[in-house]
Amino acid sequence: MTDEPAVAPLTSDAQLASLWRDVLAPSFPPEELMSLEDLRAGCRSGQQTAYGVQRDGRVTAGVVASWSPDTRVLLVDYLAIAPGGRGGGVGGRLLDRSVAAWRARLRPAVVLAEVEHPGHHAPHPQHGDPAARLRFYARHGARVLALPYFQPGMGGTGSPRVPAMLLVALAVGDAPAEGTVPPPAPASLPADPVRRFLVEHLVACEGALADEPATRRLLDAAGGDRVPLVDPADADALAAVPVAVLDGPERYAPPASTGPTGAAASTGSA
Repeated sequence: MTDEPAVAPLTSDAQLASLWRDVLAPSFPPEELMSLEDLRAGCRSGQQTAYGVQRDGRVTAGVVASWSPDTRVLLVDYLAIAPGGRGGGVGGRLLDRSVAAWRARLRPAVVLAEVEHPGHHAPHPQHGDPAARLRFYARHGARVLALPYFQPGMGGTGSPRVPAMLLVALAVGDAPAEGTVPPPAPASLPADPVRRFLVEHLVACEGALADEPATRRLLDAAGGDRVPLVDPADADALAAVPVAVLDGPERYAPPASTGPTGAAASTGSA
């Protein structure tokens, strides 16, 4: 038998503190990282859930996801291994088992994750290699949504956005019945829950849905009946995915204004 620590929910304050301190903070730049206080509050409210692997009372790998019950979209916010612990299949086991648990418990319409576009983000000695990260997700069945996606500013008005991000689908629809052959990866997914999720996500992070070009491009791309899905291993298909390369004021979460649909922008907490 191999000595593989179990993948288990992380719920206590001590577990979440170790996840943030030992895994997330060393793995993500500050503009992409939520605070420990927000992580604890999200897990207490049920808006977020975390799974992880522990050794000797310390979290060595973890995954955090946010659940949107109104859109039935689950977003994997973070997936990381503590420095020095990569390799050995821990990340893949953590991803597969946590996604399976979320699908069984929540029955999401789609499970999404954010990945830096490898053509626009260079490898970083501390934060990892976007190309390797995308290959990892591709091995686990991920498909890229053909959207000009950017990570919203996480600190409200004026906070920096992360341009040239890819939004990937890790699972679409119900999980296949046990013992059956999984269906082939879909070529697209319904646009309506994706677009409603994007609006909700922008408001939650930035405090408002602003009427500005980057937001309009993103929501317009999700405005049809379906959103195409692209195999990230297909270089030609990946090259055709629109990229949110933000210029000037687009690089920052804008102040509250009238939303792209013409309605007054709503506000939310980060």
